[in-house]
Amino acid sequence: MFNVNCSMLNVIYEDKNILAVDKPAGILVYYPPHFKQNEETLLDEVFEKLEYKNKDERTGVVHRLDRETSGVIIFAKNEAAEIELKKVFKERKIKKYYVALVSGKLEPEEGRITIPLGRAPKDRLRVVPKASGKPSETLYRVLKYYPNANVSLLEIELKTGRMHQIRVHLSAIGHPVVGDKIYGGSTSIKLDRQFLHAKKLEFVSPFDKKNIVIESELPKDLTEFLDDQY
Repeated sequence: MFNVNCSMLNVIYEDKNILAVDKPAGILVYYPPHFKQNEETLLDEVFEKLEYKNKDERTGVVHRLDRETSGVIIFAKNEAAEIELKKVFKERKIKKYYVALVSGKLEPEEGRITIPLGRAPKDRLRVVPKASGKPSETLYRVLKYYPNANVSLLEIELKTGRMHQIRVHLSAIGHPVVGDKIYGGSTSIKLDRQFLHAKKLEFVSPFDKKNIVIESELPKDLTEFLDDQY
């Protein structure tokens, strides 16, 4: 279990419509109905900054990151902003970049993965490659090979936003994310969580048409892991 302390919320961008924070690994973005245990969420931490007339368990949420994924996430600060920001994501008018460490030497050094994805038939919390699934597209570029550890550090651009897309796509081509306990990450490498970080979001604001670029540095646990292991 992660030791997560969000009492010092790291806000990396804010205007009257948008709030962007640096999400730590180990915390849920919001509290899904199927989760029975009560726990603190990232939404709990930003709640008082949101200017909604009526608030519920998904107020301000326009996209999400997995519990074990760190990095940039944005919230809408009011009802009108939520409508517009959801359009930005739905219409794919936002560029989403991640950093991932994967098992093996991934070749070629740049590539595109277009495997359709769908929910697993007996487990709705898992995603699997499926011919009848939704079209899904992931671009990757190798940043560095670590031959001694047989892993590759990648920059990823997520073109579509399916649940667990990066993790399932990389696992499907034989290079799962290091530390991913669900989709086959190496168990021989000692890392408390999956090595996946939301590095950057870039989009044109639907409110004032300015180009917004929001970035997050690779967190300490991942940089130290690379330094210690490789």
